[in-house]
Amino acid sequence: MRITSGGEGVREGPRRPVLIATKLYPPAVRDQTVPRERLTARLGSGSGLRLSLVACPAGFGKTTLLASWREAEAIRRPVAWLTVDEGDNDPVVFWSHVIEALGRACPQIGESVSPELAGAAPVVGVVLPRLVNVLAGQGPVTLILDDFHRLLAGAARDSVAWFVDHAPPAFQLVLSTRTEPALRLAALRAHGDLLELRAGDLRFTAGEAGAFLNGRLGLGLAPGDVGDLVERTQGWPAGLYLAALSLQGAADRPALIRSFGASSRPVADFLVTEVLEAHDRPVQELMVRCSVLERLCGPLCDAVLEQHDSGAVLDALSHTNLFLVPLDDERGWYRFHPLFAQLLRVELEQREPGTAPELHRRAAAWHRDHGTAGEAIRHAITAGAYAEAAGQIEACWFSYVNTARHATVLAWLQGFPEEILRRDVRLLLVKAWVLSARARREEAAEAIAAAERLGDPGAGPLPDGFSSAEASLTMLRAVFPWGDLGAQLTNGRRAAELEGPGSPWRPMACWTTGMSLYYRGEFAEAGEWFAEAGALAPASGQWVIAAASLAYRSLIAAEQGRIHEQHLLAGQAADLMREHGTEELIGAVPLALGVSLAARGRPAEALPLLERAIGVLLRTRGEPTGVANALLCQAQVLRTLGEHERSDASIAEARVILESCPDPGILAGRLTAIERSARAHAGSTYQELTQQELRVLKLLSSDLSEREIARELDVSHNTIHSHIGAIYRKLGISSRAGSLERARELGLL
Repeated sequence: MRITSGGEGVREGPRRPVLIATKLYPPAVRDQTVPRERLTARLGSGSGLRLSLVACPAGFGKTTLLASWREAEAIRRPVAWLTVDEGDNDPVVFWSHVIEALGRACPQIGESVSPELAGAAPVVGVVLPRLVNVLAGQGPVTLILDDFHRLLAGAARDSVAWFVDHAPPAFQLVLSTRTEPALRLAALRAHGDLLELRAGDLRFTAGEAGAFLNGRLGLGLAPGDVGDLVERTQGWPAGLYLAALSLQGAADRPALIRSFGASSRPVADFLVTEVLEAHDRPVQELMVRCSVLERLCGPLCDAVLEQHDSGAVLDALSHTNLFLVPLDDERGWYRFHPLFAQLLRVELEQREPGTAPELHRRAAAWHRDHGTAGEAIRHAITAGAYAEAAGQIEACWFSYVNTARHATVLAWLQGFPEEILRRDVRLLLVKAWVLSARARREEAAEAIAAAERLGDPGAGPLPDGFSSAEASLTMLRAVFPWGDLGAQLTNGRRAAELEGPGSPWRPMACWTTGMSLYYRGEFAEAGEWFAEAGALAPASGQWVIAAASLAYRSLIAAEQGRIHEQHLLAGQAADLMREHGTEELIGAVPLALGVSLAARGRPAEALPLLERAIGVLLRTRGEPTGVANALLCQAQVLRTLGEHERSDASIAEARVILESCPDPGILAGRLTAIERSARAHAGSTYQELTQQELRVLKLLSSDLSEREIARELDVSHNTIHSHIGAIYRKLGISSRAGSLERARELGLL
């Protein structure tokens, strides 16, 4: 289910998450970097394998190695880069960035699969199969996912496991991680589909250490001293760099080498004394205080430090300190090496205990003012500024849910202490909406019950545009009735009362009321509600509701025998759906198109559309009534095509679904009629009517004359007369009244 509304002046929300461009840039290869041909050659041999893995703790130079390899490899093939962060635990955010990265490296991919798709369709069900198919036609392509350990257990990591299993042979996936990834490594290893570089592989050899210390840094160490240092650091690249910083100012370098690693001082002491304290006090304060930031830029650091000119300091630091890494070509954004950042945060707590929350608050305010809501909320929660975080979540949750970023919103909510969450009716309502959209009914019910116990706070309109907590709760029950059409109608009418003209939620109230009336057989009134929903929705960019309303008006026209209008409305719904890129979100539109084609005697063309409608409804966790209705439509078309076994299977599936519905409306009777018709056909010599004859039969049940039926179907009177004769003959009846009675016995009407 895609929620489509919002606060004052808010449209449906962005089609995709805001992409952080700096995540798509590999770090620049610095002059001090030593070529490591033995490792790059092994990475090159991973082409054709399902997975290449670089796994070892911090400080082993994973990122540096991959950046160097990418620079050389990009001459021969497209190589995409993505630095993973905590926000990527939402699969929509993760795959939006992956698709953007691949599109930048290989523009043909971007032409076929855009990042918008990740927010508009199920990831594993639609996005990844389409991406795999596109990659299969691209030839050799490489994707590097740096810091993969930041992807925690959940849907995003599971989707990567699916991708590893299904990626085409010419595609190379490279992961760098500090921890063992929860992927099928044993199976890949057993099948020879895994390339592995571990800590032992990335340790510096004496030759590489000499090239770094003497060739790049010009320390002039004797071979024996280099070998001794490699032994003392065990080839750990970060340790060698720390030693190099110490050696640059040492008068007796051999003596310092002999003491390095033999001292009781931990590596952290070296980082403090040789890296941090090598700078003056203002620069130290910038590094220590800004360690609370995942990524840094001059203006953001200015806000956190409450000073000016941080950008110039960052630029100077990035040229002299290997632990500050530029994230873009313009050197506007940076990040600290993870090992160094961890040290700086410890140092911050030692130097300025209790300062971190205030620094996070300043960062939250900067991100809020600059439109990066996700980072603003994360900083606010980390700072313990729960009221501010709650206000931002309440204002923006619908735009995240509209692009299927449910995991992001739920992660925010999990960051709140339970005692705060259970006392905030607005956050409980957000939780209930998101859980309902994920079809987690029991958890949603718990959140709804908790919100009900608190009652309406009486503070007027909510930040998300609802007129009250009651309105949000009522709308929630109307949108997710779980098969109880009577309750849906009651809640839909009440929601429409609470969200009157001018409310951004009014189109949804009209739409859900129309849905309940349609499935209760009150077609005329349902059409009025759908017409209002369709008229209001475009003003607030609610294209899902606009297209779905047109689709249901088409289905209503079919029920009322207005065949020309049915076809016209279905076509308008399809045009609107394609224009606004909602193909993967609306099951009602392909359903209406399929029913329209079947009514025009084209069942073979109708069937794929009906199958697609069912697939979309199931993938988007559609209401059971909608799924059952589509299955019954499919069953009728299958029977027309002579596929009786498949038709019976669809009928059986619809029965199971409808039996779970507290109030399925007219669908229970429709199911019974179709089952009776199937049994009658199976036990008689009855010759089935064509789709055109069924259309004529339906119109014979109205008050229209033969000439009026001909005009409605846009055919000649003689053609209609011939169809009626065929109907009488096939039904074994010689009159209009008799044919209608026989048709009802067979379940045709």
